[in-house]
Amino acid sequence: MRYSLTFALGFLINVSFAQVTTTHPLSSYGIGETNTGSNAITSALGNVNSVWIDSTNVNFFNPSSYSRLSKGNTLMSLGIESRFSFYEQQGVSEFRTATLIDHFSLAFKTTKRSGLAFGLKPYASMGYEFSQSLFTGLDSIRYTYSGNGNIQDAFLGFGFAPIATKRSHLSIGVNAAYLFGFVTNERRSELITGDSGQGGLSSDITRLSAFHYQLAAHFEQTIAERHSLLIGFTLDPAQNFNSTLENSLYTSANINSPSIFDTIFSLNSEGSIRALTSYEIGFKYKYYLKETKRKTTTRRPNITFAASYKSNQGVVSSYEGSEAWSVGASSALCFGMSYSPETRLFENVATLKMLEKLNYRIGYFQRMLPFSSNGISYTDRGTTFGIGIPILAQMSLSSLNLAFVLGQKGTGQEADIEEQYIGFKFGVVFSPSNFEKWFRKRKLD
Repeated sequence: MRYSLTFALGFLINVSFAQVTTTHPLSSYGIGETNTGSNAITSALGNVNSVWIDSTNVNFFNPSSYSRLSKGNTLMSLGIESRFSFYEQQGVSEFRTATLIDHFSLAFKTTKRSGLAFGLKPYASMGYEFSQSLFTGLDSIRYTYSGNGNIQDAFLGFGFAPIATKRSHLSIGVNAAYLFGFVTNERRSELITGDSGQGGLSSDITRLSAFHYQLAAHFEQTIAERHSLLIGFTLDPAQNFNSTLENSLYTSANINSPSIFDTIFSLNSEGSIRALTSYEIGFKYKYYLKETKRKTTTRRPNITFAASYKSNQGVVSSYEGSEAWSVGASSALCFGMSYSPETRLFENVATLKMLEKLNYRIGYFQRMLPFSSNGISYTDRGTTFGIGIPILAQMSLSSLNLAFVLGQKGTGQEADIEEQYIGFKFGVVFSPSNFEKWFRKRKLD
């Protein structure tokens, strides 16, 4: 059963990563919209990725978290994302949707102080289409601009804790990854008078194939009996990625029939894409509330606050014989809060009511995007919320996690495109039960 499930999940991932993952026209810049990074857990917490570290979550955005995994509990994480976007510009509106499986990861403890994880997650994606029609005096011409594709990040990470005591924990980690994939920008022109369909097509395909790494660290200290503080940090140093750019121009008597295209020219250029330094720093404060007595049990609730700041210096390109492009800097502020009615779920599972087993999450984020119009920057802000549902039937660390976001992206100017969106993420963490340990070490007497 386990192997069949793993095979099915792998198949779904291969299929789903070919889907459109964004629908915003701004994704036409560079290699597309960079993945802001979150799973269903941190999405519900305003995307505070660098500091949400515990033994029940595969936090592949901070590899130092791998040392915090529970001994003997392998975690397999899978996420599905859907987005419903409402666009409006100068009285014209449109509705778009996008759905994909956004990540797959597997993590487990290797020694008492270290852990390992590997998987696949998105790095950047492109997906848009819009058009306009012009009357030239004799004919009408429709111009259609579209783009699609994505860059994937296949990673292998390791985390080690040089300090691991009951009150203090210091951990460092690294993700080594291989980036691969392509994004395509197309501009199509077509005569829309008559039945000929005559037109032309300009295509730019950027292919990326390169290694990539990320560094991270976190430190957690128990301040008092009911208080703990965690500080986390992730760093993506400036790196050059090998890339090729294919520029092609075609003409055709029927632009909707690629088999009869005539190639005017096609040029392949070798070059590189340089991702400038990006980092995230944040903190997580956890407070264990006062116990509440019942007839036969005691409740031990806790509440957690988290916040982080993200900075990305941008991306630039360099190609021989082709025009270079650049994407500027961006930043984000993220806030999250979580409430758990019971800290010791396994000890009291038999006496807990359904709502007392859940984990409740809420958050807020605001991003300054690297684009502007008339000197006014585009911003992306949203309110998030969600729940975590532990699967306690077999006393395992498995869980279902739901996240929702209500967001808005734009400049606030009527002349610019505004996006109102509703996002949904579903995440599942699989873990073996106490009587079915994966990767169990066996001994022969």
